[in-house]
Amino acid sequence: MRGIGIWGLLSLVASCVVLADPEADPSEELFSRLQLPKNRNEDKCYDENGRPQRCIPPFENAAFNVLIEATNTCGEDRPIEFCKQTGVQKKSCEICRRGDHSASFLTDHDNNDNATWWQSDTMYEEYPNQVNLTLPLGTFDITYVRVLFESPRPESWGIYKRKNEKSPWEAYQFYSATCRDTYDLPESKETIRGDDTRVLCTSEFSDISPLTKGTVAFSTLEGRPSAYYFETNTELQINNNIFFEWVQASDLKITLDRLNTFGDEVFGDAQVLKSYYYAIADIAVGARCACNGHAGECVNSTSVDGKTRRVCRCEHNTAGPDCNECLPFYNNAPWGRATTTDAHECKPCNCNGYSDRCYFDKELYKLTGHGGHCLDCRANRDGANCERCRENYYQRPEDNYCVACNCNEIGSRSLQCNSEGKCQCKPGVTGDKCNRCAANFYNFGSQGCTSCECSLAGSANNVPNCDTITGVCVCKENVEGKRCRECRPGFFNLAVDNEFGCTPCFCYGHSSVCRPATGYSKLFIESMFVRGNERWSASVAGNPIPLHYDALTQTISATALDRDNVYFLAPDKFLGDQRASYNQHISFILRIGEAGPAPTARDVILEGGNGEQITQPIFGQNNRLPTVTPQEYKFKLHEHVNYGWQPRLSSRAFMSILSNLTAIKIRGTYTHQGRGFLDDVKLETAHRGAAGESADWVEHCQCPHGYVGQFCESCAPGFHHDPPNGGPFALCVPCNCNGHADICEAETGQCICQHNTAGSNCELCSRGYYGYPLKGTPDDCKPCPCPDNGPCILLGNNPDPICSECPIGRTGPRCETCSDGYYGNPEKGLACRPCDCNNNIDLNAVRNCNHETGECLKCVNNTAGFHCEECLAGYYGDALSDRKEDGCKLCQCYPPGTLELDDGRVAPCDQLTGHCACKPHVIGRNCDKCEEGYYHIASGEGCIPCNCDLEGSYNRTCDPITGQCQCRLGVTGQRCDACEPYQYGFSREGCKPCDCDSIGSQDLQCDANGQCPCLTNVEGRRCDRCKENKHNRQHGCVDCPDCYNLVQSAVNDHRRRLAELEDTLYKINSSPTVIKDSDFEKELKNVQDRVKTLLTIAKQGSGSENKTLVEQLDELREQLNKIDKIYQTVDVTANDARDITEEGLISIDEAEKVLDKIYEQLYLGTDGASALSSAKLRAEQVGQQNQQMTSIAQEARLLAEINTNEAKKLHMLAEQARNTTMDAYNLAKQTISKYSNIT
Repeated sequence: MRGIGIWGLLSLVASCVVLADPEADPSEELFSRLQLPKNRNEDKCYDENGRPQRCIPPFENAAFNVLIEATNTCGEDRPIEFCKQTGVQKKSCEICRRGDHSASFLTDHDNNDNATWWQSDTMYEEYPNQVNLTLPLGTFDITYVRVLFESPRPESWGIYKRKNEKSPWEAYQFYSATCRDTYDLPESKETIRGDDTRVLCTSEFSDISPLTKGTVAFSTLEGRPSAYYFETNTELQINNNIFFEWVQASDLKITLDRLNTFGDEVFGDAQVLKSYYYAIADIAVGARCACNGHAGECVNSTSVDGKTRRVCRCEHNTAGPDCNECLPFYNNAPWGRATTTDAHECKPCNCNGYSDRCYFDKELYKLTGHGGHCLDCRANRDGANCERCRENYYQRPEDNYCVACNCNEIGSRSLQCNSEGKCQCKPGVTGDKCNRCAANFYNFGSQGCTSCECSLAGSANNVPNCDTITGVCVCKENVEGKRCRECRPGFFNLAVDNEFGCTPCFCYGHSSVCRPATGYSKLFIESMFVRGNERWSASVAGNPIPLHYDALTQTISATALDRDNVYFLAPDKFLGDQRASYNQHISFILRIGEAGPAPTARDVILEGGNGEQITQPIFGQNNRLPTVTPQEYKFKLHEHVNYGWQPRLSSRAFMSILSNLTAIKIRGTYTHQGRGFLDDVKLETAHRGAAGESADWVEHCQCPHGYVGQFCESCAPGFHHDPPNGGPFALCVPCNCNGHADICEAETGQCICQHNTAGSNCELCSRGYYGYPLKGTPDDCKPCPCPDNGPCILLGNNPDPICSECPIGRTGPRCETCSDGYYGNPEKGLACRPCDCNNNIDLNAVRNCNHETGECLKCVNNTAGFHCEECLAGYYGDALSDRKEDGCKLCQCYPPGTLELDDGRVAPCDQLTGHCACKPHVIGRNCDKCEEGYYHIASGEGCIPCNCDLEGSYNRTCDPITGQCQCRLGVTGQRCDACEPYQYGFSREGCKPCDCDSIGSQDLQCDANGQCPCLTNVEGRRCDRCKENKHNRQHGCVDCPDCYNLVQSAVNDHRRRLAELEDTLYKINSSPTVIKDSDFEKELKNVQDRVKTLLTIAKQGSGSENKTLVEQLDELREQLNKIDKIYQTVDVTANDARDITEEGLISIDEAEKVLDKIYEQLYLGTDGASALSSAKLRAEQVGQQNQQMTSIAQEARLLAEINTNEAKKLHMLAEQARNTTMDAYNLAKQTISKYSNIT
C-alpha cells in the first residue's frame, strides 16, 4: 500500500462500514471498535501553502457492480430444485433457472424490497468440491472483505489475492472448523510483530448457524501488531515493502471448499441433499485506489482491449496507473511512496536548459544526491546535467560555446582536447592539434612520431635535435652516428660535460681504439697554502728568487727587481704524467700589487719533457686581467683553437706534453718591480682507487700486435722497444734470440733464452751445458755429464767434457768418488755425505768416519755412539749441542740424597737431563735439598716431614736443618701449634695478647677466649672495669652510694622495655598475617606509649628540660687545668647495655661514672627509636593495616628524629664531662643530686 499509512487505511474501513447494512451482522462491530482517525484533507495533494503532501483517494466499495466470475452457478445447464434450511423439519423448496441467481447478484445493490443472491448447484446434483469466485478489481489497497451468506456459512473457505493478472494467487485468509486438517495451518486470530503478513486460519465463522444472513468480515490489518504503529513509524512506512504489498491487490478470489451440514446427508435423502448448497447475497470490498499517496481520486479508464479500469489521477509529478513512476523529465530524485513526513514529490531534472529528457540514475544519485541523468543534450553538450561539452568538443571561454576540438586523427591519442582546445598528442607529436613532430622526433604517422633518440651527450650543445624527415641527429665535433651515440674513430668516452663529445685516444701513438678505464675517480691536486709554501718556488729568467709566504692570508708572493717577469713554479706533485688532466681545468687565484698590468702570450706556461712548451695569455679563455683584488683564473687543458693554447698542437702532441710535465709556470708580476700573490692552485685529474666521482675520461687502449698495457705503453712478450730504453713512445719490434727464445726484456731487448742457452741474444750455452748454440736448433747445447748438472769444459780436441765444479764431497773427472770426510758410493747410487758425527770430531783429523758406512771413529767432547750422539757413562748433557757449555758434563749427584746401586756406588745421573735418582722427599737435579715441608737430608734416609701447623705457621716450610716452622705472631713451638705465654686466640692471624689488667686480674694469663681471671666485683675481658653500681678498682670495686640504685633501676627498666619492643618486633616478623584492626591498633598504641615514655626519660636524663646541668658543666669546664686522657668512642648495643665503654681512664672520678650512666640512657633512648623505626618498616612489609598505623609510624619517626638531635647535644656534653679531673668530683655530686628523680 504505497504511501498510505495503516491508520489511514483503517480510517477508510470505518468510513466504508457505512456502505454496508449496520444491522446485517454483529461482526461489523469490529470496525467501530478500532476507533480510527479521520484526515479531512487526505484527498488534497498540496497544502494551503502549495507544498506537496500525501494524498489518498476516497474510500469505496471496490466490488460494487464488478462482474465476478463463478466456477459454478445453479440453473446454468438446466433448472434445478433447491430447498431452504428453515430449522424445521418441513422445508420450503424452489426452482433455480438460468439467470435467477447469477454471479452478477454478488456485487449489486441489495435492499429489503429486492433481495438477490448468487447460488451454486445443490449437493443433490453433485458434490461441489470447490467453487471459486474471482473478483477483477484493478489495483486497490484492500481494507476489508465482507461476505453476506444467504445460505449457512461454509465449513471451510478461503480468500486469495494477486497483484496482477500474470502473478500467482496468494493466500489471504482461511475460515475453517478444521484448519490443521484442511489447510495445514494452526488456528490463530493474530500474528506477532515482525510476522505481520502470515496467513491466518480461524474457526470463528465456521458454525452452521445462522442458517441465513450470516456475515464474515475479513480485515486485512486486524490481528497484525505493526498496523497499530505504522502511522507513527516513518521507517516502517518507507522500508516495510512487504506490508504494503500485503494490503494491495488487483484481483480477489473466494474459494468455497466445504459445505456446512448437519450430517444428515449421509442418508441420501433427496430433499436433504437439495438443501445443501452455497449462496451469497453480497460481497463488499472496502478499499481505496492504490495511488501510493500521489493522487486524491481515481477515474475510469478504458484500455485498448475495451476493458474499463479505475486508474489514479496522479499529482506530485507522478504518472502510471498507480502513480508508480515519475513523469518524464521529473527524475532528479528516486520515485517513492508518499508518507506523512515526506510526499516524495518527483523533481525535475537539471539539464541546464540543454535537454527536455532524462532518466533516474541510481548510481549518480548515490554519488551526488541528484539522480536526474539528462538525455539528448543540445548545443554539443553531454553529461548527466548537460554540464560539459560532448566528446571531442571543448567549451570556448569567451562565450562558453562548445566547439569541435578538430584534433588530428593521426597525431592525437584521442580526439578529445583539453579546456584550452589543445589535443593530447601521441608520443613525439606536438602542436595544439597534434599535427607535427616535436623536436628530436621524426616520421609522423599513426603511431605518433618516432624518437630520433639523439644522445644527449653526443648532441651539439647538449640539445637533442634531428631532421624531422630523415631522423639524423646533429652531433658534437668528435661524435658520429645517426643518433650521435658513437665516438668518431680515435675517440672515446662520450660525455655530456665534454663540449666536443668524445676524448681523443692517446695510447702513445700506437693505437686509435680505446675505451674508458674503470676504477678511476676524479680528484684535485691542489695547493691551498694553509701551512706553508708547499714547495712552490719563484724564478726570474730561469733563476730562482726568494718566495714569501704570508701565514695570515695563506698566500705566496714574489717581487720583481726590474722589468723581468716573475713566474711561480709548481712543485713536483703537479708534474709528471698528468694525462688524466686532459680536457680538465687548472685554476688559481691571482692578484698583483699594482694597477696597469701588461699581459703577454706567455703568462701561463706548460712545459713537457723534451722542452716543448704551450702557452696562454692570462686573459685567455675569457679570464680577466689581474688587478689588486684577488681573482680566480681557470684554463681548460685542450688543444682546440677556442681555448687559445699556442702553438697549435694536435691532440696527441698536447697529451704528450701532459704525459711528462716538467714545469707549470704562472706569471706573477705584470708591472716594473711589481709584486704578485698566488693562492688556491687546483689541477683537475684522476687517480685509480681514489674515492669520489667516477672519472670516465681516462683511456684504456686496445693495443695492436706487439703492444700491451692500459695505454699501449709496453711491448708484448716477444717484442722490445726500438731503440732500447726508448720509452713508451718507441716502437715495439720482435726479439732476436737465434731461435732459442720467444720473448725478450721489453726495454733492453735482452732475450729470455731457452734450449739451455744464454747471452743477450742466446749466443752461449747455459751453465751445465756444452755445444755450439749458433746453429739455431733445440739440441745445440747438451747437458754436462756431471752431478747436479754441474758445469763442464772441453779441453783441446778431447770430445769428452771434464767437470769443472764437482759437488762438495765428490772428486774425479766425472765426480765419481767421495772426498775425505765423506762417505758413500756415487757409482752405486749412494751419494757422498759428510761424516755425521754431530760436530764431535776433530775436523783436522783424517778418516774421522768409515768412508762407506759413515760410522764415527774418533769421537771427542766426552761423547760416544755411531754418530757421537750420546754422552759417555758418568756424563750428562746434550751431545748434539753446538755450544761447548751445553755439551756432555760430569754428573754432580749429592751422595746423602742420591740412591745407591747394589754395589754401594752412587747411582749415575740421567745422561740427557743430568737429574740424579733421589731418595724419598729429596729434590733437585743433584738430589741436594728436601721438598717443601721436609727437612734433615743428612740422615741418609731421605727427608722427614716438618708437620707445621697450618694455622699457626705462615707456610708449610721449616728450617732444612732443625725443622723449626715459621710461626705467626704470638705462636710458639717447633710446629707452631701453641700460643706463647700471655697470648690467646690461636688462629690464622696468630695469637693476640691477653693484656690483662694488673689491678683487676688474678693472673696475667687469660683463657683460650681471651678472658682474664677477674677479682671480685670486677668484669670485662681484661678485668678493667667494675661491675654495675661498683666503683674504684684500686680499692677492689666497692659499692656505689645508695643514690645510684635509682640509676640502676632506670637502666634495668630500659632493658626490660627494649626486650618487650624486641619481642613485639619478633611477633610482627614471625606472624605476617593481618590481625583484627582493634587488636592491631591496641598493640600499636602500646608501642607508641612506650616510645613516648622512653623519650621522656631520655630527655630528663639529658637535661634538655632543665638547663642547670648545662650551666654547671660550663663551670666544670672553666676549672679544668689539663686533659687527662682522650675519650674513646663507646659502642653500646641494645642487647648488651652493660658494655658502656671499652677503655676508661684510671683517674676518672664518680662524676664521670654518673655521666656515663646518662650517656647510656641516651643511647637506650636512641636504640628504642631505632627499634621503633624497624617496627615501622616491618609493619609496612606486613601491609593491609588501617590508616592509624601510618599516622603512629609517622609520629614515631618524628620522635626518633628529635631524640637523635638530643643525642648529639648530650654526646658533646659527655665528651666535655669525660675530660674533667679528680678535683671536679664533689661538684659533680652536687650536680647529680639535682637529677635524683630521673627514672
